[in-house]
Amino acid sequence: MKTVKSVLPLLILLSLTVSALLGQGAKQPSGSISEPQHRASIPGLQRTWHRVWDKGYLVSWGSIGSYDASPTEPSVVLYDRDGQIAREAIVWFKDADTVGINDVTINRAGNLAVAGGTKNQAGAIANFIASIGSDGRIGKVVRTTPFLPIYVCGADDGTVWSYGIDRDEEGRGVEKSLRLRQYSFDKGQLRALLDISTLKPGGWKLIRGRYPGEISLRCTSQKVGLYNGGSGEWIEFDIAASRLRVTKVNPLPPPKTMRITGFALTEAGDVFASLHERSSSPARSGLFRLGFDSAGLGSWIPVKNTLGPYLHGGPIERLLGTDGTDLIYTRDLDGAAYWSKFTK
Repeated sequence: MKTVKSVLPLLILLSLTVSALLGQGAKQPSGSISEPQHRASIPGLQRTWHRVWDKGYLVSWGSIGSYDASPTEPSVVLYDRDGQIAREAIVWFKDADTVGINDVTINRAGNLAVAGGTKNQAGAIANFIASIGSDGRIGKVVRTTPFLPIYVCGADDGTVWSYGIDRDEEGRGVEKSLRLRQYSFDKGQLRALLDISTLKPGGWKLIRGRYPGEISLRCTSQKVGLYNGGSGEWIEFDIAASRLRVTKVNPLPPPKTMRITGFALTEAGDVFASLHERSSSPARSGLFRLGFDSAGLGSWIPVKNTLGPYLHGGPIERLLGTDGTDLIYTRDLDGAAYWSKFTK
């Protein structure tokens, strides 16, 4: 009983503190997640720097502090829900001196694509989005230069959506370039959208955000979703209606206080993020859902019973993604992932 009594005040304080930090005043936690229905130990959670659960797989790539691929070793590894390696990919081009991977995506049909850049021995740089064949090697390639693809997500029609920026001849970002592009491996670029001059000034200056995860891109069968935690904007492209909509979201505290550690867009249209509140001792984390008021303003609402001490027995350390109606997340740094359902 002594342990329970000591933990309850911490959880109550956490809920109130996080709500206040997010500028939500008296808003209370809503919705809940079920007890884990599945658990799996996945080596990629500990071996790689970048990992996201998408379309039935944990997609992992890269090492800490490096985006470089290898000409001989798999740079991208996919794990299934039992933690077994499902696919591996070597990402390399003939005559390349270096190849960098920015992002990796998979669509519902299981087609894998990689976005990045390559430099030859003469120093010439080219940016690309490449499909990965069944043999685990590069198949069709779209050269995107001068567009630098930072994030990608795979659509059901076989195309790939990318968030990024054009670069000039000196390699500098062209601030006025359109940031959201759709590519076909057969036809090249299909469309370019999102004029950031109409968005919040300053929030888009750093193309990757102030830290990894501040900007996220996801695709479902119905929409493309882009969130910028720095500018406080949620952007949806309705695929069927071919319509782009920008919604304001209450700003998060600065990165020294709170950071986004994971992000997910479900097929039903729900948007989730795991947040790490860093200013308290001990640090805390939890799961949040994006909600909207009657005026259409968005805010991050805590999900019941998901707030707790970060890496000290808390319910959620990091949201990895979504799989059907399940949310997949970690609790600690032990290489285990958990599956739970969300109920409103």
